[in-house]
Amino acid sequence: MLYIIMVVVLQALITLTLLLSLIKNRESVLNMLLLYIGVVALDMGYEYFIIQRFGYESVLYEIPGSLRIFKGLIFLSITACLIHAKWGDKLKYLIFPLTLVVIHHAVALTAKIFDLSWADIAIRSYQAYFTYYSHYWVACLLICIYFLTKYRKNINHPVAGNFRYLVCYVLIGVLVFWTVYQLGWNTLIYQKIYSLLFLFQFGWILYVYILTYQHRLQEQQNTSHFSVPKDTYQYKDLSKIDFDTVQSAIVSFYKESHIYLDEEFTLDQLSSHLRISKSDLSITFNKYLNTNFHEYTNRNRIQHFKQILSEDPSASVIDLAFQCGFKSKSTFYKYFKRNLTVFHLSLFTKLQLFNISNLLIFKTVHFELNRNSSIKFK
Repeated sequence: MLYIIMVVVLQALITLTLLLSLIKNRESVLNMLLLYIGVVALDMGYEYFIIQRFGYESVLYEIPGSLRIFKGLIFLSITACLIHAKWGDKLKYLIFPLTLVVIHHAVALTAKIFDLSWADIAIRSYQAYFTYYSHYWVACLLICIYFLTKYRKNINHPVAGNFRYLVCYVLIGVLVFWTVYQLGWNTLIYQKIYSLLFLFQFGWILYVYILTYQHRLQEQQNTSHFSVPKDTYQYKDLSKIDFDTVQSAIVSFYKESHIYLDEEFTLDQLSSHLRISKSDLSITFNKYLNTNFHEYTNRNRIQHFKQILSEDPSASVIDLAFQCGFKSKSTFYKYFKRNLTVFHLSLFTKLQLFNISNLLIFKTVHFELNRNSSIKFK
């Protein structure tokens, strides 16, 4: 009895923690993969305690664990982050109804534990809609595969390709288990095999973490500074470089592609896409664009940010900032203040009508920018 009560309480507390983490870190693919591991581990822990207390058939199929419903939301969030989808911000509205499902499950299980008179009603009402969980899970996986395949050429995140394979692997496992269940075969044996297959998923995620960590270390060693000092290329024959062509290629890339919105976008990637050496790009940035790669990229991110916000003034400023490739609010504020003077005042009127929180943010930034000047924002 104490074990089951502990599971119910622990499930509620962990669910709240997972939800808060999902809201805070949905812009980070790696953090969301950790959430996925946490959800799977907790769901299997729930099954372990239920089996130990009640037996496999009596309760586990009667009241299946509810934490698994967050797997679909996590996968959709990862996909939206990888393809920089505008609808990714709307996924947070699914948190409330999914939380209600978890609460309903906790209430039904508690009633079952204490043999309350209304326990059967609570369980039947929970079963009435949770039987559609498999449809919801398969639909989420298919949506992820569709978008990851459709926009695969525009995704440069190192996780993207492997994540698409992971989603396909999970979908095949779900479909096979569903087929076994429909055919009336021994689902208990396949359930054990299916659970063991999660170890491959955990191993893949660990591999992605190691691969990403090594990639970042290499980038820090090779490109500690985005700009190239003059003494680095003072012996280079600049007459052999067609700077007009390089400059045109840079401008066209940032105008036509959104790859630079990835927070991990680097000078190496730009060089690979344009097939122009990093040294030629750095010289062009410094001598002809009067900036460097880092500054130029963030300036274009700000322009993209303002374009999106003008189309949807009710969107969250911070969420849009992360979607545009800024790793922190401080970095976003820094570059936003530099470009605030060219921001149309008409947009402030829209912000005031649609989203007062956005207006307060812009007023604060604008006040800090003009604190030492005679310009006033009203």
